[in-house]
Amino acid sequence: MNRWINRIVTFASLTSALALVPAIASAQDATPPAGQHAQHGKHHRGGHKGSLVGASLKLESLTPEQRTKIEQLVAERRAAGVPVRTADAQVLQVLAQQVFADKMDPQALAPSLAVERGAMAQKQAVDLATLGQLHSVLTPAQRTELVDKIEARMERGKTAHEGKTAQEGKGAREWKGGGKLGLSDQQREQIKASLQASRPATGAPQRGQMKAALESFKGDAFNAGGMVRPADPGDRAARMTQAMLPVLTPNQRAAYADQLKHRAEHETRARKS
Repeated sequence: MNRWINRIVTFASLTSALALVPAIASAQDATPPAGQHAQHGKHHRGGHKGSLVGASLKLESLTPEQRTKIEQLVAERRAAGVPVRTADAQVLQVLAQQVFADKMDPQALAPSLAVERGAMAQKQAVDLATLGQLHSVLTPAQRTELVDKIEARMERGKTAHEGKTAQEGKGAREWKGGGKLGLSDQQREQIKASLQASRPATGAPQRGQMKAALESFKGDAFNAGGMVRPADPGDRAARMTQAMLPVLTPNQRAAYADQLKHRAEHETRARKS
């Protein structure tokens, strides 16, 4: 995943069960790695603190008029995240029921996933629009200052991450999921292999493209599309569940289903806040 350009975030319904879940990059996040246990709701769902839009509110040179406009953009982005949370909660509820029953049913899950994909597509359209509007609101000097600050922060995060990895050694790169589920080494390897085999090919922007897009924010020709990364939280949760279900014991399945159910409840509460 693009650790360089995006905050590393994980599907929190699964991070409480596993130490590693495929990262889901925010459509606008441009901050350094925040650790694998970052909250699900703070990335692609309207959580603005890590976004380019949210980060711009920290510019001391903003005029009152600029600040008002940017706060409006933040509100629009947050509002666009509400339908995603609603759809996400439904996906998690269906998955929890299927895990309890010990049977994945893709056909039964498909309608909920379709609703979530539609909500995500609409939010990504809002993300693109707010990025373009932010570019217009800020002066060239402010845009340069913002990007420079973000890149400096990313570089500090990258250095800290590399230092930690070097200290932990080669084993730090290994998949270490399953803490609270008590997965065995064999179970971890089976899940890892299944996830790798089912990983879809995507046309998502790569690190170099996204870095170039961020740099373009400084100039007049801003490539907002280069900063938007497709997100599929429900699909990823389904893939994770599909990989886990065949190798879990009855007790582990019950615990995992509870995690999914609790996360669905969290998403429901969060969309009302």
